[in-house]
Amino acid sequence: MKVSLNIVEIRESRFGRGLFAQRNLEEGTTICPISGPSLSFEETVRLKERESHTLQIGIDQYIYCNLPFLFTNHSCNPNCGITPSMDLIAIRNIKEDEELFWDYSTSMLERHWTMPCACGEEQCRSLVTDFDLLPSTLQEKYLSLNIVLPFIVNTLFPAYAKTAS
Repeated sequence: MKVSLNIVEIRESRFGRGLFAQRNLEEGTTICPISGPSLSFEETVRLKERESHTLQIGIDQYIYCNLPFLFTNHSCNPNCGITPSMDLIAIRNIKEDEELFWDYSTSMLERHWTMPCACGEEQCRSLVTDFDLLPSTLQEKYLSLNIVLPFIVNTLFPAYAKTAS
């Protein structure tokens, strides 16, 4: 299955399906908007295996991710992130045909869903879990890049939320 959006395409990845750059992307490039139907926590749990197709956007608020974002995979050393306005952006230069990854922990604060990680990065954490369980240096890095979802920033770092753009 290939979905072409001029910038990205969905194709086979070592993790199943993935999202790949169709051209070189500069740091800061907006790759795609992130949207989908709203769900509650209880509704996501009822999805069973497809629970991983949702994105937490509030304490009890989720979306069932639309294409192409649905097929982005996790890495502990991501090349993308989610902005407060719900866009996937490049957080470094990305080469044509490179798979796009973001750190799922930048959207998680629920104490429910975890995922074993097999990203293979030197700094792999082995388990994807909530943002507040990340090392503080990594939290600071993601906060400075402005790629932590607003509900997490507002909940855990209210002073930071006032200065973040």
